[in-house]
Amino acid sequence: MSAPVVVAVVGGGASGCLATTQLARSVAVTGRRFTILLVEPDDVGEGLAYRTRDPRHRLNVPAAKMSAFDDDPQHFLRWLRRHVAVDFPSGGFAPRQFYADYLRHTLEETLRAATGVRCERVCARATDVRRHGRRLRLTLDDGTSHPVDAVVLALGHGAPTTSWAPPALARSPRFVSDPWRADSQPRVPAGSDVLLVGSGLTMADMAQRWSRAGVRLHVTSRHGLLPLPHALDPAPPLAAPELPDGPVSLARARHLVFDHIRAAGGDWRRAVDGLRPVTAELWSRLDAAARSSFVATTMRRWDQVRHRVDPAVHAWLEQRRAEGSLVVHAARVVDARETAAGVEVSLSDGSRVLAAAVVNCTGAGAGVRTSHDPLVMNLLASGLATPDSLDLGFATEGSGRLVAADGPRPAIWAIGPLRRGELWESTAIPEIRGQAAALARPVVAALPGPRVVRRVRDPYGLPLTASPEAADRYVAGLGQILRVRSGAGTLVAEAVAADPQFALGQAVLALLGAEWGADVDVETALRDAQRHAARADERERRFIEVVAARIREPGAGSAAALLSYIHAYPEDALAVSIAVPTIAFSGATEIPAEAWALVEGLAAVYRDDWWYRGLLAFTRQEQENWDEAAELAALALAVEPTAGHAVHAKTHVHYETGDHEAGLAWLDAWISTCGSDSSHRAHFAWHAALHELALGDDSAARARFSTQLSPPAVSGVRALIDSASLLWRGFAAGAWTSVELGPVLETVPGTLLVDPPTPFVGLHSAVALAAAGDCRRLAQLRRSAAARTSQVFTETVAPLADALMHLLHGDPDRATDALIALPGVERLGGSAAQREIVEDTTIYCAIQANRPNIARSLLQNRLERRCSPRDVHRRAQLLTGQQTARSSPSE
Repeated sequence: MSAPVVVAVVGGGASGCLATTQLARSVAVTGRRFTILLVEPDDVGEGLAYRTRDPRHRLNVPAAKMSAFDDDPQHFLRWLRRHVAVDFPSGGFAPRQFYADYLRHTLEETLRAATGVRCERVCARATDVRRHGRRLRLTLDDGTSHPVDAVVLALGHGAPTTSWAPPALARSPRFVSDPWRADSQPRVPAGSDVLLVGSGLTMADMAQRWSRAGVRLHVTSRHGLLPLPHALDPAPPLAAPELPDGPVSLARARHLVFDHIRAAGGDWRRAVDGLRPVTAELWSRLDAAARSSFVATTMRRWDQVRHRVDPAVHAWLEQRRAEGSLVVHAARVVDARETAAGVEVSLSDGSRVLAAAVVNCTGAGAGVRTSHDPLVMNLLASGLATPDSLDLGFATEGSGRLVAADGPRPAIWAIGPLRRGELWESTAIPEIRGQAAALARPVVAALPGPRVVRRVRDPYGLPLTASPEAADRYVAGLGQILRVRSGAGTLVAEAVAADPQFALGQAVLALLGAEWGADVDVETALRDAQRHAARADERERRFIEVVAARIREPGAGSAAALLSYIHAYPEDALAVSIAVPTIAFSGATEIPAEAWALVEGLAAVYRDDWWYRGLLAFTRQEQENWDEAAELAALALAVEPTAGHAVHAKTHVHYETGDHEAGLAWLDAWISTCGSDSSHRAHFAWHAALHELALGDDSAARARFSTQLSPPAVSGVRALIDSASLLWRGFAAGAWTSVELGPVLETVPGTLLVDPPTPFVGLHSAVALAAAGDCRRLAQLRRSAAARTSQVFTETVAPLADALMHLLHGDPDRATDALIALPGVERLGGSAAQREIVEDTTIYCAIQANRPNIARSLLQNRLERRCSPRDVHRRAQLLTGQQTARSSPSE
């Protein structure tokens, strides 16, 4: 194991938080010990932009576009819906104070999950960075210094310039030179005027802060252009135009932009947003003179159309303007004099404003050459940094690494506004999060020690025999499996493509093909895993053997091998997932208590891990310990809102406690947000439909089947277990009068129906075939189950098929007796809610047999477990003799 390395991230605002988050993610897969010094004198996450606590100060971008991660665009929106408002709209503009909280929360959760990464908070201001042998030495304003291996400069915006202010104004106590860092504010009595110098986004915030009854605001800038609003109902961005080869003149760039706006039918917002992917490249094609001309002539207009405000804020400004409490001047400040009544400011349009306060809203400060920040000054003086051609920031390479004046390149990177001269657009979250992800890999690669670490580790510390790139993709795929999300097969396939000798990856790919239906040649992947197993370590070889046995020789022997493996390697969360019957895998035991004991016995290994808490929550709900299950699920979801097992546990708690309305509302919200890419989205839709049936909302349940559970959206085993079972349960409960199962069963492999791999699948095959009136295949299933070595097949599945054949042969009385006497239903697997289909079928058969007392007794027992409006109504009908036998669903 290499010695620990240290990277300093200077600045703890949005840029610093995102850079630290991505560094932690990149290092976690290398297995190295790693320390991040996060140097920030103020609260982390705030910086200049998000320091405000004023709820009127809104983000200038809709919530759906403010995720910290490019690969998870809904991340911030999910956080808002969990911590602020459950129904926060994706197009809404959140108060900026929440974004600082979100950044802190995201950083904390990333660090908690990043094995081997330690983040040390340093409450100070950096003043210098110098070469120190092969390392760097970072000096702070408290007099201390730290040797570090790399530095990331996330300095944010500099203080706004005051060079425009006449001397009398600059000296005045009524002048607020930096509105975000001012220690005190001038007194503004009613009847006073306030002058805001600058008319951009800072002005919009300050206008809201300083506006009050009896106070008139004046806004002045050279152009007098107020911020423009986002569209209330925005159209998607127009596809980016193709750029010409070679250098581009400023005139050509203008023509390209205007042509793009015309192509958008005059919708300039759609056109400008569509330019975002190519803005940096277009900027790089302009020469220094063209860039300088753009800054002098076009920058203000570009910033106005590019950086817009919440439509509500724009409407508020225009309302103030219309009523006269906000006056806009297209003018410069030319003179000022202090008076007893206020500071009198003369403008270039000839007007004068007697202001109780003058607020500097001119935005970002001057260039780095004139910066008063000691760190910036010292970096330039030592030659470790050089200004960009416009002096807007530092000259950098593509990854953000600083260009030194001479000598070797320093291990110093810049992110955010410091790169504006090189990239132009470098201040908004989408650009900054992209920079953070892009710099993480080169920073890690530049650190001392071998560039390729042979033994990288998974999130639970188990070593992986794979290249870093392959391990990175594998760990991402493992995360999707543990979250029960889609995309795991693709990520593991990418890992194998990056390192074809990654035997463990090949085995997991085969497993996903066999059990998750991933598009994989299972036998080829398994053969490749065994062929490359010699390169793997002992643990990986044993796991490959377990997977091979599970796929080729399913049964008690393969289950015992898996449990033996877990005993040796309890940290293998994937193996534990396979062994425990859940929504994701069928498990390694037919006895629920054995699975519960396995999960509970791992508490000392996983402690408060979010995935383990979700699995334990599901165990607790199976044990009918609803309160503890709900608490564990909530703890898991607070850390990882997409945690599939925790969601499943919470869903069952709602259902089993009869909390149908709240359960349906919560589940619908989750399905449309965090659960939109769940690999078992259909099963959660099935749960929602059960709530709708319980509430008696039959049309909603039927509509949900049509949109979320009908083929081709759902096929194979999920169509059998979720779609077919829902149709039967709705029919049995009287929600609809007929069932058309043909299209559903056509998507299910024929062998799965007559020779199911597990008793749980056998249960659903039997019911589906009976509902479809398919006596021939139901008889085949019965013979297949009776020939098995598993007692659950022979003692439960086969008799269940017999009972259903009685129903199809027109003898519901015998079917009812056989179902009542059916043994071992709890050993069929799945959840109590899924196995309840046997009870539903028994109630249906009893009604068909004109035995209402049995049906009423079963409904009464269920109502004592869990109340639902439908079952209350059905019991009442049976008491009054209103519910009578109906024809079978296939007739």
